Amino acid sequence: MKLVVMAVGSVFLINACAAKEASLSAADSVPSLGNVVAAMLAANPGWHLGTNEDCKNPGLRQKLVNNSAYQAYRAIPDLDGDGHTDRVFVLIRGDSGKLYWIPGRDGGFGAAQLVAKLEQVSTGGVYTSQRTVFFGPFDSDVGEAWTWRSEKHAFEPVRDDVNNR
Repeated sequence: MKLVVMAVGSVFLINACAAKEASLSAADSVPSLGNVVAAMLAANPGWHLGTNEDCKNPGLRQKLVNNSAYQAYRAIPDLDGDGHTDRVFVLIRGDSGKLYWIPGRDGGFGAAQLVAKLEQVSTGGVYTSQRTVFFGPFDSDVGEAWTWRSEKHAFEPVRDDVNNR
């Protein structure tokens, strides 16, 4: 009888541990924003997350002084329209930049995806509108834009004739 109780108890213990392990695996499968950003930075040695200090555009610098909430190289939109808050970051090295999108997911974030490589990054900033992310000089009609295409599950550049009006 003692052997049967031990066997049943062992089965319950194994099932409890397996359930705990499965819940940990599910939680681990959707990384935190910090883990995704760390992986993005590790894949880009010598690059750093853009900060307002990287911005050299005089007009934008003045706006930044008056609006401490605005970040020239970061945005928090829902670009793919799935109801989860995404993140947009610009990595900077010198005057070059890489625009990354990190999709929000239930309980965390997906892998960082490179949207575009940028030049003269110190003169511009990033902003979003609906499913489009823009980068360019502040108070200017010149810049670059990329729109999320859900049917392709990717960003596409906005044509120059539409973008530079």
